[in-house]
Amino acid sequence: MDYRKLLHIPQNCVGKLINHHWSWLGIAAALPLFGMATAAAVASNAQTEPEPPEVQQVVERLALPAFEFQQSSTRYWRDEPIKRGDTIARVLNRLGIRDSDANRFLYSSPLSRDLLKLKAGATLSVQTNDAGELYGLRFLNDDENGEQVLVALENKNGVWQASADPIVAQSVETMRGLTVKRNAVAELNQLKVPADIRNQLEEIFADQFSLASLKAGDRINLVYETLLHGGSPVGSGNLLAASIRRDGRDYQAFYFAHDSESGAYYDAAGKPVKQGFSRQPVAATRISSGFGWRKHPILRTMRLHSGIDYAASSGTPIVAPADGTLAKAERQNGYGNMIEIRHNAKTTTLYAHMSAFAKGMKAGKAVKAGEVIGYVGSTGRSTGPHLHFEVKINGQAVDPATNALPTPGLSSTQLAQFQTKSSALTARLNLLGSIPTNVAMLD
Repeated sequence: MDYRKLLHIPQNCVGKLINHHWSWLGIAAALPLFGMATAAAVASNAQTEPEPPEVQQVVERLALPAFEFQQSSTRYWRDEPIKRGDTIARVLNRLGIRDSDANRFLYSSPLSRDLLKLKAGATLSVQTNDAGELYGLRFLNDDENGEQVLVALENKNGVWQASADPIVAQSVETMRGLTVKRNAVAELNQLKVPADIRNQLEEIFADQFSLASLKAGDRINLVYETLLHGGSPVGSGNLLAASIRRDGRDYQAFYFAHDSESGAYYDAAGKPVKQGFSRQPVAATRISSGFGWRKHPILRTMRLHSGIDYAASSGTPIVAPADGTLAKAERQNGYGNMIEIRHNAKTTTLYAHMSAFAKGMKAGKAVKAGEVIGYVGSTGRSTGPHLHFEVKINGQAVDPATNALPTPGLSSTQLAQFQTKSSALTARLNLLGSIPTNVAMLD
């Protein structure tokens, strides 16, 4: 049997079916039947799905209850920055406060007109209630002696009162730690170390090195006083302790107060850190009023003083504490007869309230340490004979007792007191040194 003939049977059948014209007519007639079957299947599936629920949207306008502002009698303080040209009345008007009684009191206040003048950049604090009623205002200003006071106007039981008293401030220790990356001075500024503290630090170690000489990896640790009034910083006190690691060597300085008005810096062994000028401007006398913010031992108030005062009788000779050149020798309103000496590119000293100048004193004259430049008096704004002495480093007022005057040695009693205080401060410096990052902390 030839099986190859069997293989050709299906092929021949398919060929005949395709070529026969009745075959195509049958396929065409069957197509509608296939469509009906498909539609029936789809309809069957559609009947099994649930119909979506009917959604009805309802819009209704609701009436809100009437809002009534309940005014409170609670008083509170608000701070307003003082702009150039501002007066108290103008600031109150800007705040929407119009109190005729207060305005009348401002014009009849027992305080001087100068004390009531506002300084641009300062802050005026105003006490009101929700109704905008004025109960008080206060701001900082300088009195006729150049000391900062708190000017306050208050309504007490319907009666307006005015005062200008020394500032009641709180002294807190501030700690700063810095590992130098590039520029120590710029990085201290970025760490918000005040300019007067930076100047103190520069001068303390000026006989050994400059801050600009510190390199990457050197370390600075500081403990200094910050003075707060109403929770806000109003100034800096003394730099209490400083530690600098430079090229692997440690340098330390600790502040020790000789009395309530002056002090100096000593190393851990109690030896003076800074040499200072060769002499004081007035011999055999005491410092009656110290530099900066000083706390009254009884009233516990703070006052700002840009120099130190020597208690001396009128006519006492005043000498130059170091070589220099006279920058000024003239009479000014506040200082009276005053002389300013430039000692080098960054250091100047000032002498005020003189009764008279020494012969030949005029700008441009060179003077030697110990040379008489004038005499103690009470010219200008002064309550009595004394010498007002200032020292400025790069234009910034610094404490003459710690930055310029000769540093006295410590007695055995003072040394024991110094060691007790320096031990506590050393612990703080060591804590800062153990932290491998910059520290800005206000305790």
